Amino acid sequence: MTPYTAQITNLLHRFRKGCREEAFFGLLEMDQDALPELIAVFSAERDAQVRAFIVEVVWQHRQQSTIPFLGEALHDSEPTVWRQALDGLVSLASPAALEVLRSARTRRFPNPRDTAEFRHWLQEAIVQAELGTPSG
Repeated sequence: MTPYTAQITNLLHRFRKGCREEAFFGLLEMDQDALPELIAVFSAERDAQVRAFIVEVVWQHRQQSTIPFLGEALHDSEPTVWRQALDGLVSLASPAALEVLRSARTRRFPNPRDTAEFRHWLQEAIVQAELGTPSG
């Protein structure tokens, strides 16, 4: 347990109860040192809506150090989660974010339609990130 455990648990409970804004801003206002614990909670979370919410909070912290996590979240089976990861990588538009986006081109889903949808969203994210990256 860390000093952030109780606060993260409480705020995610508030999110589950429908208090999205309160939970969002509570997590966003936490010290950046809480991010590793929040990322760890993501890994154990079963609810796709909560996972997507966690990804959104993490990327809204705007830390380049979260790019590897966002890259991992691109492999989530739920579109709500991987779309948040795409949004985060676009917002962090950097050479590292672009590299993660480009490497995701090889991602495949069991259903070809899901693969096509992912690739459509991914290509749009790559274009947006390239426009936002000075050396893109």
